[in-house]
Amino acid sequence: MKLLLPLLTLVAVAKALIPLQIKGHRFIKPAEDAREEGEVFFIKGIDYQPGGASEYTVENHVDVLSDPEACYRDAYVLQQLGINTIRVYTVDPAKDHDECMTIFNNAGIYVFLDVNSPLGNESINREDPSSSYNAGYLYRIFSVVEAFKEFPNVAGFFSGNEVINDAHSAEVSPKYIRAVQRDLHKYIEAHCDRAIPVGYSAADDIELRAATWDYLQCNIDGEDDDPSKSDFFGLNSYEWCSGISNWQSSGYARTRDTFKNTSIPIFFSEYGCNTKRPRTFDEISDGLFDGLSDVFSGGLVYEYSEEANNYGVVEISSSGDIEYLEDFSNLREQYQNAPLPEISEDDAEEPELTTCDAEGIKSLYSEFDPDFDLPELPEDAEDMLENGIEDANVGKLIDDLEARASNYTIKNADGEEIEDAVVSFADANLINSQTGLSSSTTGGSSSSTRTSTASSSSSSSTSDDGANQYQASVAGLSAAIFLMVNMLM
Repeated sequence: MKLLLPLLTLVAVAKALIPLQIKGHRFIKPAEDAREEGEVFFIKGIDYQPGGASEYTVENHVDVLSDPEACYRDAYVLQQLGINTIRVYTVDPAKDHDECMTIFNNAGIYVFLDVNSPLGNESINREDPSSSYNAGYLYRIFSVVEAFKEFPNVAGFFSGNEVINDAHSAEVSPKYIRAVQRDLHKYIEAHCDRAIPVGYSAADDIELRAATWDYLQCNIDGEDDDPSKSDFFGLNSYEWCSGISNWQSSGYARTRDTFKNTSIPIFFSEYGCNTKRPRTFDEISDGLFDGLSDVFSGGLVYEYSEEANNYGVVEISSSGDIEYLEDFSNLREQYQNAPLPEISEDDAEEPELTTCDAEGIKSLYSEFDPDFDLPELPEDAEDMLENGIEDANVGKLIDDLEARASNYTIKNADGEEIEDAVVSFADANLINSQTGLSSSTTGGSSSSTRTSTASSSSSSSTSDDGANQYQASVAGLSAAIFLMVNMLM
């Protein structure tokens, strides 16, 4: 009966995104048919934390992935932008995320998750990291892994965000980041059914980011399976300002040269300078998916909702209704017309073994301490790592969840209400489309858009036929194997 298990699983989650994999410095989107080859995946994303980190308090753990009504609303809006990936900074691992994660999965959207939170002892203290690296902290981050490990659209976990951001933190914190990554990798290996990538999000400091990347991407003692190294590297970059910068003045040429020899995927975990608004996001077409595309794997615009720092592309009212800002239209146009490279999995370069060079790292930033003698796992966390979190809250996709509109009103940049703002759920054979699931309509906007081949509204006939053939072939193959197994028993 073991032969039947993978097929039965496939039928049960026919709409599930295929988890991303990593080959060298590229994310790989595997082909749905094992007889075909996969392709390199580029992130067309946005940072998603409505309300901001300050909303997550001791008294009220506001979790954007536990409010299905808001997720239906936002998944629709994200599809209009052509988004295929979001980053979520703070979650409560005790809450129910099943419906929201299923909504984003079915909408063709991958999720990067930070394992930390703004609360005490739920992140590494950059000033005094040894005080925060303890069993209580590890319980927090292992609980996040448990809560999200079953969702195939989890693209990876961020072990930290700008923990290293000045000379002092560069001296005391690096080895704790590698220790956290080691612990996360070991926990995932022991308690998850797949290898979920773990990486880091770095501060926007030219010399410091280079040293941090070099320190986190290398293998200690030349071991090619070093669990403490990063699987990917996110860069928070605000060098290119809309309407002001270009390839040379932004520093993008220097950025490319800095990371051109990377052995792991690199992407912008934040970008989108707001010195001049509305932002035109010309760094996407002229930089990120052009001059940087041979090194970088796309990026996540900061950020989805308008907060006090004025980086949003939509305005969310106190009642939860949404209105597009002018930045929204500009970002949509850039993403829909981005010259996305098409690279097959076979053309992605195999990873090269990078051995740690302490002196070389030190030369990039003199205050950086490239200490590879990592802190040992706290003794009172050993049982937790070995046996897992007791009574952990483990989420899972919901079968047969219906696509629908939210109860909120959505208005375009002209203030006109968008009718029938229903999120599109893709058929199994289209859900991993590189371009996301942009609707053929613009939600009431007069701006022209490119219709995505993955749009259920523009290709329903083809999509339905393909999905039916796919389901029929899977069902037929399952039945054939069932008969064959029974004949052998």
